[in-house]
Order: sequence, then C-alpha cells, then structure tokens
Amino acid sequence: MTNILSKDIIKEWGLGSLPEAKQLEIVERLGRLMYQSILVKSLDILSEKEQTEFDLLLDENTTTPEDALKFLASKIPTFDLLLTEEKQKLKEDLLVPVS
Repeated sequence: MTNILSKDIIKEWGLGSLPEAKQLEIVERLGRLMYQSILVKSLDILSEKEQTEFDLLLDENTTTPEDALKFLASKIPTFDLLLTEEKQKLKEDLLVPVS
C-alpha cells in the first residue's frame, strides 16, 4: 500500500477500533482498489504520448506503485483532486450506513 493512498485511511474509515493486523489488511485491500481505480481514470486523462511513457514505466520490473503514482501526479495537474474523488467514491461504494 502506498503512502499516498494510505494517509489517514484508518481514521477516515473508522478502523481505529480494529486490531492492528486487521487494520493493515483492510488498508492494503483498499489501497489496491484505489490504485486500480486511479490507473483506469488516469488513462482517460493522459495524452497518447503520456500513455506510452506510462506503459514503458509499468513494463519495467523495478517500477513500484509509488513510482506509477508519482508519474501520474507529475502529468495530471488535478491528480490530488482525482485521488480525493476516487477515495470518496470507493468509501461511498463500500460503506453501508448503519441503521
């Protein structure tokens, strides 16, 4: 799970009462979902040249999710907004209100 995506997620999602191991497991799962969602959304925003650059980056064996997110942040001026929107969308999709 990347630092960009995990920042404050335990607090934001109300996971503080869970055992630490369970918190880490949930944060990892949420991070993967958000990462995948951000990659898909970003492809619609990047130019063809940027998509080619991104594909080359992803093809490298040493590329980490952090590297991919840093690349996207450098190419998409509204990346922080995209990240915030995707986090909120995922939260709305997954959390069921308690009656």
